[in-house]
Amino acid sequence: MTARALAAALVFGFAVDASANRPTQALEADRQAAEAEVRDLERRAHALDEQAALRQDRLRQRIRALYKLSSGGYLRLLAGAESAAELGTRHQAIGRVLSRDLEELLAVREEAAALDADQARRVDQLARAVALGHELRLASEEPPTGLEARAGKLSRPVPGPIVGAFGAFRDPELGLERSRRGVELRTHAGQTVRAIAAGQVRWVGDVPGLGRGLAIDHGDGYLTITARLASTRLTPGELLAEGAPVGEAAGPTLYMELAQDGTPIDPAPWLSR
Repeated sequence: MTARALAAALVFGFAVDASANRPTQALEADRQAAEAEVRDLERRAHALDEQAALRQDRLRQRIRALYKLSSGGYLRLLAGAESAAELGTRHQAIGRVLSRDLEELLAVREEAAALDADQARRVDQLARAVALGHELRLASEEPPTGLEARAGKLSRPVPGPIVGAFGAFRDPELGLERSRRGVELRTHAGQTVRAIAAGQVRWVGDVPGLGRGLAIDHGDGYLTITARLASTRLTPGELLAEGAPVGEAAGPTLYMELAQDGTPIDPAPWLSR
């Protein structure tokens, strides 16, 4: 069973392992170690994501500059040379610029690959932490509570299907494999967006790259981030019931992220069908 399948089985309450006979102290120690590694990987992924974004911005600027150069600027630059030596110098300078651009593209690809590798490790470690938590509950006979108790039955923020899955995806702009921390659901401009569960609004503002959004605290460390809103009248501190309107979608997709203690979780298995 893969890590993703394991995590999905756990949230739906299926049995996963017969190792619940281990002492609860050992299970708890392993669970805490797995969660600590998830947090470390999350910090590393955040740093890599920021670094990759800076490189991508520089690369886009260079691509625009090279496009202008290819539209006659290259010939004008060489034609302006007053001697054979200056012509050679200018030609070599252009070669160095192109070489740096190729190195920059390689660095972007390598950082994206490292980010995706860390994302896979986070999924594995998160699945391990959830599995250990499940074993602890079996050992202590404590039923799940809060958001976890309603996994697979949570209200959908909008009725539309998921059109952008959690995890790895191909960035069409750069042709790179990237990683998505939440899901994209199909919607349309003006559609009412609803809270997936009861909670308290913690933050309202602009989410970088995703437009207007808000964060809702559902207790037990669970937080949802909903973005690509056209509008919202909510303010931090407001209490919400499950299914309560939180705003209107900007369309054509709505972004939703589910996290526990800062670690993103695939929301798809948690939502009702």
